[in-house]
Amino acid sequence: MSTATAHLLEEFNKLPLQEQRVFSDIILHRAAKLDYPQLTDEELTSAAAQIFAVLDEEEDAASR
Repeated sequence: MSTATAHLLEEFNKLPLQEQRVFSDIILHRAAKLDYPQLTDEELTSAAAQIFAVLDEEEDAASR
């Protein structure tokens, strides 16, 4: 991470919660418009496995 990015994150953390939400909304909308490379089958399978592992942990915790 560059020092400029680290500085932005520090400044973001200093903002009031409402401004953090507005800033986050803008960043997420801009990020959604970026041209990302298509995920490989392996990446999708790995992501799905991670999601199911978290869901299994939550389900196990709820049944205790």
